[in-house]
Amino acid sequence: MYNCIYRPTVLAEITKYIQREYQPPGQTASGQKIQFAAAINVPSTFCERFQNNFLSGESDSNTVKEKLRTEYLYQGQKLIVATPQNIGKGSGAVHSERKLLICDDNNRGGTPMKNLLARDKDGCAVFYTHNSPCLEFCLNQVKDDNEVNKERIKKQRNEKKDPDNQRDVARAVQKCILNSLDMMANHKGMKAFVFSEVYDLDLTERVKLETALTKVAKKVPLFKCNGDSCVQCLIGNVFNNLCLP
Repeated sequence: MYNCIYRPTVLAEITKYIQREYQPPGQTASGQKIQFAAAINVPSTFCERFQNNFLSGESDSNTVKEKLRTEYLYQGQKLIVATPQNIGKGSGAVHSERKLLICDDNNRGGTPMKNLLARDKDGCAVFYTHNSPCLEFCLNQVKDDNEVNKERIKKQRNEKKDPDNQRDVARAVQKCILNSLDMMANHKGMKAFVFSEVYDLDLTERVKLETALTKVAKKVPLFKCNGDSCVQCLIGNVFNNLCLP
């Protein structure tokens, strides 16, 4: 079985379909399209030759967008979609990539992406995000590790102060998606991670962005797709400049 990377034209069609059907309406304050992330897991034949019915049985686009408006998350059988939540509210902010890859679904158990991949272990899985994952949180494993260390230190201090009356310590919140991409790396079927635009706050961080996106590409084949074309971001050990600002 070959990987989606050998069918970039099909990947472009899948990406265009996702953009056309599920892009949230409106614009950001800077005039850009609203950020969203989506993932599909469909029979592999749909990644060998594009067919418009590859998401048959899913809710229509208006229903999906309404779910995003009210709940910031849609979960179907072959499709999951998320928009950012609580942006501008400090540690309570949840980026769309994190919502799909990291946040557990209390009603279903596991993350939306884990549940999606489990439905067809040989299916073709495509994770799409309009903007590239941000350097500050989504691709910053060091920041996550530091938060875990802070939590551990606070617990140790509490134990020393009063072993019999432990105070609650806020749990470190995982925001970096890199470790979560292992589930895609281990997926037996075809797979691809796709973005369309470089996140605007990272446009001046070309070197850091290349380093971080290389980590993504070494786990899952990484593409930048716009219109009718998709370019692979990492070929061998060489990062493609077309995937950078």
